[in-house]
Order: sequence, then C-alpha cells, then structure tokens
Amino acid sequence: MGASFFQPVPAAPAGAPVEGYVRPRGFHVVEGDPQCRNWRHYLAEKDGVTTSSGLWESTQGVFAFRFEHWEFFHVISGVVVVTPEGGEPMTLRAGDAMVMEPGFTGRWQVVETMLKHYVTRLRG
Repeated sequence: MGASFFQPVPAAPAGAPVEGYVRPRGFHVVEGDPQCRNWRHYLAEKDGVTTSSGLWESTQGVFAFRFEHWEFFHVISGVVVVTPEGGEPMTLRAGDAMVMEPGFTGRWQVVETMLKHYVTRLRG
C-alpha cells in the first residue's frame, strides 16, 4: 500500500508546533491563561471539506466554546471537564474519547494539562 493511503499520527509531540496557534477556533478564555499547542500531522481538502489530525495540548484554564467543526478526539494524558450548554459535566481522562458535532456549545475546563489525538472535519 502506498504512502498516499495512510498517514501515521505519533503518540507524542514531535518537532515544532504549528506557528501562531494559540487557541482553537470558537474558544474564548473564561478563566486562567491556558497555553495551547498543536502538532498537525495531516491536512487535506477535498470537495470543500478540510480534514486535519494531529496532537493538541492545553495547560489549565477554562474556555467557553462553540464548535464550528466536527471533531473526534482521544485523551492521551491529563484531565478535562466538558460541560455542554444546559447539560451535565463530563470528566474525560487518559483513554477517554468523544465526538463533538458542529454547533456543540459549552465549557471546556482543563484541570490537568491535557494532550489529545484529534481528527477534525470542517466544511467550507
């Protein structure tokens, strides 16, 4: 199978993170001064949909957010509490995974510096 059919994503950050990347689209800091880094390992656009994957890390803090994209993520380390608007908090730790649909709104509280694998899809 040729390299164009697969793209491995390392389990640990390697190399420099994406330059100028501080906070994800749609996230607004509510508490603290979380520092975020992104190691993107895959980026492709096809039929008006951009797909991206890699590793994302954030230090402690609280974000309010509205997802504009679809995302699957798997927590590698750390702890985050995700609270959907009008819903109950969900605590995610290493080994937990979640899918977020576009339009998902709520709060994202990083309790312990977290690292996650992610795959996002954004139309248009």
